[in-house]
Amino acid sequence: MVNWNPEQYLKFAGERTQASVDLVSRIMVEKPGSVIDIGCGPGNSTAVVRRRWPETRLAGLDSSEEMIRKARAALPDVEWITGDASTYKFTEMYDVVFSNAAIQWMQDHEELLARLFRIVKSGGALAVQVPADQDSPVRRSLLSVSSREKWSKYTSGCERLINYRSAEYYYDILSGIAGRFDLWETVYYHVLESNMSVIEWYKGTAMRAFLEKLPDDAKRKEFEDEVFAGCKDLYEARKDGKVLYPFRRIFFVAYK
Repeated sequence: MVNWNPEQYLKFAGERTQASVDLVSRIMVEKPGSVIDIGCGPGNSTAVVRRRWPETRLAGLDSSEEMIRKARAALPDVEWITGDASTYKFTEMYDVVFSNAAIQWMQDHEELLARLFRIVKSGGALAVQVPADQDSPVRRSLLSVSSREKWSKYTSGCERLINYRSAEYYYDILSGIAGRFDLWETVYYHVLESNMSVIEWYKGTAMRAFLEKLPDDAKRKEFEDEVFAGCKDLYEARKDGKVLYPFRRIFFVAYK
């Protein structure tokens, strides 16, 4: 279990939330009576859902108590649930089951998506966005550094915590459970202040699991510096001094 830091995650709130905006705009369910946000984090994605459907009964589920506390403070009218979506015993069904950048932290997506689709009401939708940046320079540097002998004794196994899959993989799942679905990819070119900002971004998500395994702040700083050294030249400053951070994401909306 990763201990999440909402403040670190929300340093790039606008960039992280844009995918939620794009996903919710593609859901062709006009007036859902109930929606649940799976892996809601600090509530930034849930707020997007609320703006689309202000009258719906809205719930958010996340395994992190820290994230739920942050979300509850921001949106007190939402039903907040602490739990792991892959094992949580849902007691009701929803018109829309929504999930933004969460299922990559869960195992066995075939079983998970079938499980989530079962709690979608007839006429409703399962809408999911999942990162697909496994080939990014910062990801490759993270895995390379963590495999070095001085780090692997701490971080071994962390590389398996995130499960990246292809669009084709999700097509095969969706074609077996849904009669109609939309599936697409988008590459976002996030404009960051410097190449060091890429590390700050990754510290809020994929790198966090690795950093938590290290024994102290000095080791964590050393590890970060090595990851940065391995990818900094691949994030070149543009003419205005800023850096483009390409980030690929997979989206799908499956209808029941």
